[in-house]
Amino acid sequence: MSKSTKKKELNEEEKKELYFELKQLDEEVKKLNTHLENVDDQLAELNSSIDIINKFSELKKGEELRVPITSGIYIKSELTDTTNLMINVGSGVTVEKTPIEVTKILNSQVTELNKYRADIASQMTVIIKRIEEIQKVFE
Repeated sequence: MSKSTKKKELNEEEKKELYFELKQLDEEVKKLNTHLENVDDQLAELNSSIDIINKFSELKKGEELRVPITSGIYIKSELTDTTNLMINVGSGVTVEKTPIEVTKILNSQVTELNKYRADIASQMTVIIKRIEEIQKVFE
């Protein structure tokens, strides 16, 4: 009689531990999902930048542009150089690059972010499988 009581208590303790693990895994999935959404936002921004750089090549010297100086505020400007763009390399330092060079840099960033996204998705898959295993115990 004492063995079955002891076993039942052990099962209850194991269930409590599994429930605690389930809650932790659920929180981890939520964090990873937030990371995934951020990566998707960054990828969308990079792809938009690539599209804009590609359109830049179609512009002609002397064309009038509206250049943003702050949110929703623009100045009129005339395009004087259609062969180079200025890219921020950090600490307020900019260097000139051709549109092709800028596109290569952006494509490299897209590649790296896609690898990171795949890693996050893989981690989520492992965690979700574990969650499903734990949920079966409670069925």
